[in-house]
Amino acid sequence: MSKISSNSLPAYTTVENILSLIETLKRKNKNEDEVKAIFNKGDSAYTNTKSSLRTFGFIENGSFEFTEYGREIAYSQGEDKKGGIVRILKKYRPYEVFLSGLSQKDDVMQTEIEEIVNFWGKAGYGSTQRNLEDGAKLFMSIIDYSKFGKYIIGRGKNSTRIEWVSNIKEKIEELADETDKDSSADPTEIIDSKETNVNELSLEEKEPHEDTATASSLNENDTDSNINKKLVSIASMPNITISVDMSNWPEDKIKIFFKSAYGKFGED
Repeated sequence: MSKISSNSLPAYTTVENILSLIETLKRKNKNEDEVKAIFNKGDSAYTNTKSSLRTFGFIENGSFEFTEYGREIAYSQGEDKKGGIVRILKKYRPYEVFLSGLSQKDDVMQTEIEEIVNFWGKAGYGSTQRNLEDGAKLFMSIIDYSKFGKYIIGRGKNSTRIEWVSNIKEKIEELADETDKDSSADPTEIIDSKETNVNELSLEEKEPHEDTATASSLNENDTDSNINKKLVSIASMPNITISVDMSNWPEDKIKIFFKSAYGKFGED
C-alpha cells in the first residue's frame, strides 16, 4: 500500500459522486465489488470518492458503515440533505479556514481557483499542486451545491471561479455561530487533514510498536517484585501523547477502547 500524505485534500471527485456513493452504500455496504459495480463510475472515481467519504467523516475507517453524521445525510432528503452537506464547510478545517478568511474581506464578489490554491498552499494544505487544484474544484462544487455561490468552469482567458451569493458574509457568520454551538455541546470535529489523514488506513493495518507497554499489562497474578519491574519499565519509556478523534464512534466502541487502554471504563 502506498503511503498517504497527511496533508492530502479530498479531490478527484465531485459532490454528485459523493452523494451517489452514499446512496449506493444504503443498499450495499458489505461486498466492495458489489458497491463498485453499482456505483459504476470507474476505479479511480470510486477510490477517490470513498476516500473523501472517510475524510469528511461519512463512513467509518476500515469499513463501509455509516457514521452518525453519514447516516443523517444518507437518510434525509431535500433541504435536510443539503444541510448535512453544508456542514462539511464548517467541520472540515481547510474549508472552514478559507471561508473564515473570506468573511474578513471588504468586497466579496468572486474568487478564482488560483486564490484558493494559493491560500491552502501557504497554510500547508495539499500534498501536490494537482491535489491543491483538484481539491479546490471539489470545494467549489460543494459551494455550488450548498447555494453559497456559483461554480463556473473557466473558458479562454477567464479563470475557473466561484461567483458568491450577495449575502455570503451572512451565510459564513451563520456557519460560525453553528460551529460555536456545536463546540459547546461536542468539542470533537472531523479530523483535520493537515494533522492526520487516515483515508485508506484502518486500525488493523497499523504496526504495533514492539516496545509498547502500559499499566494494563499488569495482572492479578504478578508478584510485588514483578509489578515493580513492570512499573519501572513503563516509567522509563518516553512520554507519548496520542489524540484520538471519537466524534463518530458508537458508545460500545468507545468503551472497548478505554477498556483496552486502561482496563476499565466508567462504572465498570
